[in-house]
Amino acid sequence: MDFMEIRKLYHIDGDIGYSKGVIAKAVKKFGKLPTVLVEYYRQLGKHPGLNQTGYCLCSPGKLDFLIYGDYLCFYKSMNDPLYWYIDMEKMESDNPPVYRRYSDGASVCDVLDSETLEEFLYVMAYWQALFRLPYNSKGSFMCTFQQIEKIERKFTLKRYNLAKWPTFYGNSSDEVISVHREKTSAQVLYACTSEEQLKEIRSIIF
Repeated sequence: MDFMEIRKLYHIDGDIGYSKGVIAKAVKKFGKLPTVLVEYYRQLGKHPGLNQTGYCLCSPGKLDFLIYGDYLCFYKSMNDPLYWYIDMEKMESDNPPVYRRYSDGASVCDVLDSETLEEFLYVMAYWQALFRLPYNSKGSFMCTFQQIEKIERKFTLKRYNLAKWPTFYGNSSDEVISVHREKTSAQVLYACTSEEQLKEIRSIIF
């Protein structure tokens, strides 16, 4: 497992992760960790733009259980009560499902966010890139359905997409466009690596 699509999106050569010793301490503490998470920590875990933009990957030393149950939190929001976790009691593979916990008023909600950890890490990488790649939309904006249909025709659907997230597109490996459909319009964000890509994206959307 080399996370090649993430590497291309962020222009990452080589590994920028935690040492085997640091990861081994976390494995010893919890008894086991999914192979996908171990490899991600080893290869990409210390990249700040990828892992510390709005949402935050917990370092191996900061992994901990959420209240109630063997729910291992490995990703969370920096500003909101929003967490992503693995149910250690249901972990039957090296690439387990990922659940989301959030507050809905006075209640706490737990929902399945991704069938696999690998899919979740890729989708999170797309999302973080919207705010960390050098050329971006500087926040979301509203588009009509006609504009969205144009995006869907002109740009390729990214390999990984999840039901509870925006839909991600991009013709180049180092660009990403997100579309979040609402009742009468849609919210769009985009980001890329070069000024030429930025001009092309804007010319298609607008």
